[in-house]
Formats: sequence, C-alpha cells, structure tokens
Amino acid sequence: MRRKADLLFIVLLLAVSFLYGYHDMLFARPSYHHIWRQADCLSITMNYYQDNRDFFRPAINFIGEHGGRTISEFPIIYFSVAQLWKIFGFHEFIFRLIDVLIVFSGLYSLFRLSRDFLSDTFWAIFIPLLLFSSPILGYYTNNFLADAPALGLTLTACYFYWKAYHGQGKKWYWLSFLIFLLAGLLKVSSLLIFIALFVIEAWTALFQKREKPWYKRVLRLWPYVVIFLLVYAWYSYAAYYNRHNMSGIFLHGILPVWGIDAKARLEILDKFNKVMLPGFFTIPALLAVLAMFCTLFLFYKKVNRFFLFLNLLVFAGGIGFILLFYRVFNVHDYYLTNLLIFIPLPVIAFLDLLKRNYTAIFRSPIVKILAATGVAVLLYIGAVTTRMYYYPAQPFVQKSIFVGKGLISDRISWSTYCGTYFKAFETITPYRRSLGIKRDDLVYSIPD
Repeated sequence: MRRKADLLFIVLLLAVSFLYGYHDMLFARPSYHHIWRQADCLSITMNYYQDNRDFFRPAINFIGEHGGRTISEFPIIYFSVAQLWKIFGFHEFIFRLIDVLIVFSGLYSLFRLSRDFLSDTFWAIFIPLLLFSSPILGYYTNNFLADAPALGLTLTACYFYWKAYHGQGKKWYWLSFLIFLLAGLLKVSSLLIFIALFVIEAWTALFQKREKPWYKRVLRLWPYVVIFLLVYAWYSYAAYYNRHNMSGIFLHGILPVWGIDAKARLEILDKFNKVMLPGFFTIPALLAVLAMFCTLFLFYKKVNRFFLFLNLLVFAGGIGFILLFYRVFNVHDYYLTNLLIFIPLPVIAFLDLLKRNYTAIFRSPIVKILAATGVAVLLYIGAVTTRMYYYPAQPFVQKSIFVGKGLISDRISWSTYCGTYFKAFETITPYRRSLGIKRDDLVYSIPD
C-alpha cells in the first residue's frame, strides 16, 4: 500500500511538473526574470568547468580588477555541475536537472513525513503539492539559483530528523545534521527551522527536569553548535575572500528595515504587499495557512506541543528575516524562498489537531474534495505564473482568469525587449572567436 502511495505521489509530482512546463524549461536558456543572478551562477560554474579552478577560489566572467575572483554561497552545486560538464559536455539542462531533483527529493521527504505523522495518504500528498503551488518555488526550482535547492535540502533534513526523533536509528540523526549543514552553507535563511529545533532542544535540556545532571543534558547540543560554527566559518571565509578580491558583487551582510527614511520604507512595503507576497504564495491560500496558524493557539491545549512551539519559532524567525533583509524586497523575490518552510508547518499541526480531536472532519470526503479542488486551482495559478516568465504569449497563459492581464502584458513587453536586445548574446561566442577575441581577452560591454 505504501509503495502504491509513493508511486501515486511521484506520478502527481511529474504531472504538475508537466503542467508547469518543466519539460520545455529544462532545456531553455536563462529566463529574463533575474537573469543577471542566474548568469552569475552559470558564470561561476563555467569558470570551474573551463579553468579547473580550485574549489575555494571561484570566479565569474566579469573580470573587474581581480580576475573575476568573488564568491557567494557555498559552491558545491556549481563545482559538482562543472565536473558533470567535463564528463557529458556543457549542457545547461544538467544544472537545472540537479536543482529540480534536489527540490523534488525535499517534496518527497515532506510527503513521507506527513504520511508518517498523519497516517493519511490524501493529506500526505496534499501538503507537498500545496507547497509546490508557490509561484516562486515553481519558478526557482527549475532554475540556477541556490535558494530552492537549499529549501529542498531542509525538507529532506527535517524528514531524517523526524525519523531519528522517533527512534529509527542514530544514523538518521547524523544524516539530518549533515544535510542541514549543506542547506545552511547554500543559504543561511534555510536554517530557520534548524534554529527553531535548537531552541526547543536547548529549552528541554536546560529547563525540563531530568535524571541526568544539567551539564550532561547540555552536551546533547554540541552537534547544533558544530553546525553553527561551520556555517559561520564559511561565511567568514567568503567575506575574507571577497575583501581581498572583488567585493560588492554579492550581498554578504544585511539590509535591514532601519537605516532608511519612512518614504523608502513605505515604497518597499507597497512593493512587498503587491508583488512579493503574491509571488511568495497565492494570497487566499496564505490567509488560510495563517488562519490555521492562529487556530493552533486558540486550541493550544489540544495541539501537539512540539509542533506548536516549532510553528511559533519559525514564524518569529521569518518575521525577523524580513526585517533584517527588508531593503531587498523591492525586487529580489528569491530571498523569500526559504521562508516557505513555514507553509507546511501550520497545515500539519492543524490536521493533526483534527485527527486527534475531530476525526469526522479529518476523514470527511467532502473536506478532502474541497481541499483537492483548492490545491488544483493553486497549482493551475502556479503553472500560469511559472510559464509566464518563459512563455508569456502562450494561450495557456493568455487565457488565465487568475493572473492579471496587466502583469502578463508586462511580461510580454519585457520578453520582447530582451529578445530584441539581449538574445544575440546567447550565440555571440562563435562571432567573437571569428574576430580573434579569445576567452581570456577583456571585452567592454555597454551597458550591464
């Protein structure tokens, strides 16, 4: 029965991928939405591939004054893809496929965790598909940025942590920490739930009565401390590397809500509410998730205590992250990707509340039909939004009743502009070589 459920989930996930247009996008060049950041990722990978660079000394094609040497997130994906290119040749789809597989592994892990916790196949499938309906997750999964893979790793790590938490072996505990480490090295924002787990573990060790002495209980926290130190060490090295090479290309600090005037704050808030939030998660669905979150505290005596505190801590961490990086939210939507870890948490806790206290509602066919209809609509919106960045003129996009015509029109105009003025750069290399311009020659590009 479990194998059939696994197969059903995989088939549905592939069907949604087809709906999103992944079969075409997998072989597409970088799209025009944040194309500069995508090009940075590919540029680092290309330099590993063509120049056999040292892992800890990455570079981009923009030379600057230091040979292009600069660093962003931990380059494990860039370096690994470069090694695959050396075997199979330069194919951008390999990069996209790696990111897709990492995210899909995370969604599958969320499915397994939900099924183990709720003992219900329908809701176990519903939760990861609900998460996958996020417009930014749909777009950045089949992409080159590290944000979505970091989220995928976090989901996988959570499942392994859950297995260890329920006594299925210490190996799952250590494996979860290893994957949390990789996620944090890719994007520190992916550690929101890891920090929440640490706080819960620390509270338990310090303040709950146990037979063991307090110092022995505190020693249980050492794996968390090691992860924090390793992540800190990496970002310290990245800052050092950039200081001595090219700094300012990538953000290695914060851009908080303070330090700007009231007018600028309001302008960013307006953009955040009108553009960032709908891209993060469809607003009616986001309000439904927040309603579930609030309901947990109304019925706190009936809610699983562990999940109650986990929800609260992750939510507080998400708000803190938005305040610390407030100034990026006028355009950089991908910074929100790892905050999606919040979406499944209230849903799982709320469904568990129903399962243990209101079984008739939890098992109701009517409720499940309504939920299935809702997630189908959300996936359709996600598909339209995702395709819109690549193929805004497709009838599938044009005929949508859920995405504003003005937004679609803007995407068509931007796509036309980029196709007119930027498209030629994708095939310009042979022409440059015919002029005698080599890969290492400096080319002045106006504008960038």
